[in-house]
Amino acid sequence: MADARWTAVLRGTTADAALGLAAALAGRPRPVPRRVRPDLAAGGPGLALAYHQLDRCLPGRGWGAMAGGYLAAAVRGAERKGPASPGLHGGLGGIAFAAWTLARPGADLLPGVHDEVLRSTSLRIKALGDTPHGVPVRAFDLISGLTGTGAYLLCRHHEPASRAALHTVLAGLVALSGERDGTPHCWTPAEHITDPATRALFPSGVLNFGMAHGISGPLALLSAAISVGVTVPGQREAVERLAARLVSGRTDDECGPHWPCRVGPDGRPAAEGRAPATWCYGGPGIARALWLAGTALQDASLRDLAVRALLAAHRRLAARPDAEVAVGLCHGTAGLLHVTARFVRDTGDAELRRAAAGSAGRLLGCRAVLPSAGPGFLDGAAGVVLALLAAATDVEPVWDRALLLA
Repeated sequence: MADARWTAVLRGTTADAALGLAAALAGRPRPVPRRVRPDLAAGGPGLALAYHQLDRCLPGRGWGAMAGGYLAAAVRGAERKGPASPGLHGGLGGIAFAAWTLARPGADLLPGVHDEVLRSTSLRIKALGDTPHGVPVRAFDLISGLTGTGAYLLCRHHEPASRAALHTVLAGLVALSGERDGTPHCWTPAEHITDPATRALFPSGVLNFGMAHGISGPLALLSAAISVGVTVPGQREAVERLAARLVSGRTDDECGPHWPCRVGPDGRPAAEGRAPATWCYGGPGIARALWLAGTALQDASLRDLAVRALLAAHRRLAARPDAEVAVGLCHGTAGLLHVTARFVRDTGDAELRRAAAGSAGRLLGCRAVLPSAGPGFLDGAAGVVLALLAAATDVEPVWDRALLLA
């Protein structure tokens, strides 16, 4: 099923309701503010992606102009804010990714922004060093670090300068995948943990398993790059090491495979409660990283584990129908819906298709509270709109490279 084209996972009245909710959240075409927040996570680039996808799925309604308007407003916001990192969700990488997504084939909407991402990526690699050990997650993660920047560069890997920069990112992540005296290089010592609550839970340092801030993000990028023929020395071995670390960190329950959010240097999780069924932490995001690793390595056991982990996440939710769950892409129902839709596309699994319909139903049931979530990509309406469009139409969701789901 890996080469199948994208098709809607929702049908009939459920698909119609999903499209209706997406359009209602988008509202009518209207003037765009002159300047908006420049970050992808909660600012203009995420809105540009949402309106662009609306224009692709439901053309002729004026949303294309809004997409371009929000991208331009984000650029002006970045100019006012001043120098920024090349990070994907909080830096210039998000503007560059949105520009690449909106551009017509062969065009480059914001070449200056792209060049700045390349320049600052090189500086970040140098700052990381040749043999990093014990680094802040923001240095390498998908949200702020090298993994997110690499996800953007992977979109442009056919271009020589982008490919060269991507090679340096991949080499840095290969180095981070190793260990010293049994402790992974990519662990975060206590002095680099900025959150007091996390530092109290992990006084000896922490290793994050999640997709947003942990080792699943680098695993997904390294694996996706292999699958399109972009490799550096040691990359395959790095994928094997990171995947093995996730496999050994499982804490299965009656529903199936599961993972803690974070563990200490000794591999033991803290008593911080069960990781949620989301993209950023827990089974769904980790499952996608393992699927991409299994595809890159041609390892059927990893792909099988990934499917079982995602099904287990849905079973846990079904066992707790009254549990409070957020709505967004990052740690909510929209993210679970879209991860599941990606798996349905790859596997054709009937149980996962039913699970996707269940997630869509829960999201539709949250219609009254959605406006309070804000407009953002990761946690708000823009992300919900994108997930609904992907589930209800046959239009490929190229925007989800920003989540490293493909």
